[in-house]
Amino acid sequence: MNSSVVEGYSEIKSVVLDRLDTFSKINDKEDIFYELCFCLLTPQSNAKRCAEAIEGVKSLDLFNSTVDSEDIRNILKTKTRFHNNKTKYVCELKDLFNTLWESFDLSDKSINSVEVREWLVKNVRGLGLKEASHFLRNVGFRDLAILDRHILRNLRNFEVIDEVSKGLTKNEYLLIEEKFKLYCMNLGISMDELDLYFWYSETGEVFK
Repeated sequence: MNSSVVEGYSEIKSVVLDRLDTFSKINDKEDIFYELCFCLLTPQSNAKRCAEAIEGVKSLDLFNSTVDSEDIRNILKTKTRFHNNKTKYVCELKDLFNTLWESFDLSDKSINSVEVREWLVKNVRGLGLKEASHFLRNVGFRDLAILDRHILRNLRNFEVIDEVSKGLTKNEYLLIEEKFKLYCMNLGISMDELDLYFWYSETGEVFK
């Protein structure tokens, strides 16, 4: 089965690497803020519709302006589930983001991504290990596992893990992340590349 993964990945490798290169060039503070907003919206919601919601939030100029939470809610309620909670999370992030940036300049891709992830999970309401890892991958950091349903399903199918439990604890998440890393090392494909390949194998496209 591993050979089928390697062969399948080789067919779209150039597309995946191009996307990861695009992520690595996201250095602008405002762009990074909106990417973090996007990852706050994604739990149990369609990623493309969340991306559409973020375009709406950008039109309000949230990063630079004081925006009424009701205006944000009106955008989110048509695009994402649990829009009331997610509106609160986005508004809280607006107030917290400068503190994050003072702690970690996310334009510097050499900083310790594990430390950044820990800070995000501890301080950003609505962000778990999965969402924090997703955000960091999307702004150019590498070697963190985004253990969403499609990754866990594929890891089970390829016998990297056994059953997929609902609501991973922190220890379970980190244990699966290490198994995923080892699997990727054996394949000679990074976790970031394999994540995008698994997404492609299920959806027919490479998104984020």
